[in-house]
Amino acid sequence: MSLYRIVLSDLHLGTGTRRGQLNPLEDFIHDERLVELLGYYDAFAGPDGSIELILNGDIFDLLKVKIADQWPTEVTEEIAVAKLQQCLDGHPKFVLALREFLQKPTNRLTYLPGNHDLELWFGAVQQLFLRYVAPGDVAERVHFVTSSDTYYLPEGIQIRHGHQFERIHRVDYSQMTRTRRDGTEVLALPWGSLWILEVMNPLKEIRSHIDRIQPLRRFLWSSLFLDPRFLVKFLWRSTLYFLRHRVFTIQAWRERIMNFPRLLREEILEITGGGYDERAIRALNKIRGAHTLIVGHSHGPRFLQLPNDRILVNTGTWVKMINLDLQYLGQDSGLTYAVIGYDGNGKPETTLMRWQGAHEACEAIPYAD
Repeated sequence: MSLYRIVLSDLHLGTGTRRGQLNPLEDFIHDERLVELLGYYDAFAGPDGSIELILNGDIFDLLKVKIADQWPTEVTEEIAVAKLQQCLDGHPKFVLALREFLQKPTNRLTYLPGNHDLELWFGAVQQLFLRYVAPGDVAERVHFVTSSDTYYLPEGIQIRHGHQFERIHRVDYSQMTRTRRDGTEVLALPWGSLWILEVMNPLKEIRSHIDRIQPLRRFLWSSLFLDPRFLVKFLWRSTLYFLRHRVFTIQAWRERIMNFPRLLREEILEITGGGYDERAIRALNKIRGAHTLIVGHSHGPRFLQLPNDRILVNTGTWVKMINLDLQYLGQDSGLTYAVIGYDGNGKPETTLMRWQGAHEACEAIPYAD
């Protein structure tokens, strides 16, 4: 029986779109292409084949989902359920594709939450996901990885979303919630998530492309000349965020003074882009017994063969991105993913792929952005 593993990350499903209406917070418009991809590999594996679909974080962009017209910074289990339900209802074709994929008894699904869908840590949120895509006994073939950020494959392959490589998005998996004064458990969101909620989301409603441009620092430099009023809004909101959450939360004044330059340097660098590949490579080189590390998070598809024959794969994103780095200059349509296949001896081979689709003669445009 043949086995294939498909690794997808950073789809960023939001609450969906309405015909002819722009939803600036929705970045996923490829429901039909995802249906094609799963159908293609299901047929390719054959009736006796087995596929493990690994959803490697940021499948849903729950940070962009509003509750009562607000982006909640304190996420209870109840709020998390309400957020995911909006996304599932907004993408019925995606839900149906996963449900049909799991109808085959040999197929499995593994979900690693990323920094945009940390809410999947809650048990009630997982149960909601299962009710939509894996009802009944099918749920036994769905596995959530929530005790750490890493999914270990026995063939020397590790899969991580990658948010743990960045200080601002790092979480403590031994303490995923904190208790409010009223006794309610809320998700312990990292600083990067609070920055998205308080800075990026309001600005994305004004400039929906702001988080689809890499690296952010080059976009901000160009805004100095092309969109200065927007740049002022960005700097003002970011300054308030840093002062409120990163400076005045430090307990001692001496620590505030000593740590502020380092915090500013390190966290601004991570927010505006830089060094992610290097941090992932360092992590790969420290892993014992693994030859391949598959990540996502940065939205930059990569296949890097290191001098020591280890392999770093970044599955990229399905969001339309614009890269301002000269090395990767231009627009990237996304639709990238990784496939792990096995030869007759069970030796794995990981390949970075781009889905081309069925090349239909035409397609409907849900909105123009």
